[in-house]
Amino acid sequence: MTLSNRDLYSIIVTILIGIMPLLMLTEIGHSSNAWYVLIIACLIICFTRVGGIHKTLSDLQPYRWVVAVFLFSLVPPALNMLRFQTLPGAEVERSLRLILGCTLILGAVLSLRPEWVKRAIWGFMFAGLISCAYVLWPAEREFGRPVTPEFNSVTYGNLMLLLSMLAMYSVRWTLTPWPKAEKWVKWCVVIIVFLGFALTQTRTGWLALPFFLMIWLILNNFVKRPMRLIAALALLIGICATSVMLIPKMNERTKDVYREVSECLTTNPVAFTSVCIRIQLWRSSLDMFYQHPLLGIGSRKKFQPELVERVNSDMILPVIAENFGESHSDMIMVLATEGVLGGFSLLLLYFVPAIMFAKRLMQPQTMNIRVAAAMGLAICLGFAIFGLTELMFRAMRTVGFYAVVIGWLLALSDQRMDHKLQ
Repeated sequence: MTLSNRDLYSIIVTILIGIMPLLMLTEIGHSSNAWYVLIIACLIICFTRVGGIHKTLSDLQPYRWVVAVFLFSLVPPALNMLRFQTLPGAEVERSLRLILGCTLILGAVLSLRPEWVKRAIWGFMFAGLISCAYVLWPAEREFGRPVTPEFNSVTYGNLMLLLSMLAMYSVRWTLTPWPKAEKWVKWCVVIIVFLGFALTQTRTGWLALPFFLMIWLILNNFVKRPMRLIAALALLIGICATSVMLIPKMNERTKDVYREVSECLTTNPVAFTSVCIRIQLWRSSLDMFYQHPLLGIGSRKKFQPELVERVNSDMILPVIAENFGESHSDMIMVLATEGVLGGFSLLLLYFVPAIMFAKRLMQPQTMNIRVAAAMGLAICLGFAIFGLTELMFRAMRTVGFYAVVIGWLLALSDQRMDHKLQ
């Protein structure tokens, strides 16, 4: 059988999107290289598809606000370049990854075969299973917190939870000729990867879990009215809180939060405990923001020296200032380094695509569209919630991953793609 260019491009893009989480979560690495190859492939597709670049730009018209939001992420670092007369740095690269990752993937995938591109989800599920092997393998752990590759256990656990939720939503997609067996396989993946997440003992993930489960209820039309949604969310929060209390290690870590916060805010503001380290980093970061509210201190390279300067003010311990180069929060980090403009940009990056996904999920669309919309909403809300207490965008590979997945799912939740399946 002869493959057309469209078929070949669909296969290439599917493989490249599918392997990104595997490369990101394992010691194989090279996820940035996969991102570069994917960007080049999508750029070629945008120019060589039927209708060329003009057709691509026409397809992107409904997404002009999303494109504008991603372009706006370049404004704060560009203004700081002019302010300090510096060359482009990591902040500019981060913005370019967001812009190119979302826009080019979206433009390219809109021209491809959706029945192929949807299958990238198998790569996400495989990555989730492999990540469980890393969590379970070290026998010397004795079921303590695992030493995970590429990321610390918090970020790793958060990403594992996201992968398990995407696998759960994909149960409503039929990707093989054996739908019953396919569902069983997917549910097994969901359970295994979720248990792997639980073993990372990541508290932030449990904060996001009720929202992920709410998306699942909406996807399956279990709740539709606003008051029922609120009641269901409250019930899910209660169930998740109870579940945490029933897991001995998580119960202990939750009690630690209360004890450490109480100590840090009353008797010892510079205690060397897990939670108080975060509070000291947040306190110092917000002080940077208060001193430079519009555009922040200007660069993440300046963050650690700024921390050290605050040791004498008893805001932070010397050992923390000298060994932590980040704030343990995406939002607070952006406020400190790029000011209110950076914080506004980050909110837009989370919630403008989230609103588009939410509308598509709530509308009476086909299940193909609504599943992709549910996945996209989970990615946006997940990164927003995780980013409150963790630096999810610490590495370029997670920045690229976020942009690529948003572009991929915006395309798959587009009505025009669904018509191609008819």
